[in-house]
Amino acid sequence: MSDFANESVSAIESTLNDVDRALERLRSGTYRTCQVCHAPIDESDLIANPLLASCPAHPELA
Repeated sequence: MSDFANESVSAIESTLNDVDRALERLRSGTYRTCQVCHAPIDESDLIANPLLASCPAHPELA
């Protein structure tokens, strides 16, 4: 495979992993909760990016 194809596969795998983690947070009831400080994540932020795992104060998990 070409470098471009390898990078594409890696990007897709990363996105799928983010989706799996978001689905697990939905199942566990922590979807709208920051994984760092446990504060609620604003609905508008989740609408913009449904895979967010943290609030704006913790961009390391965004």
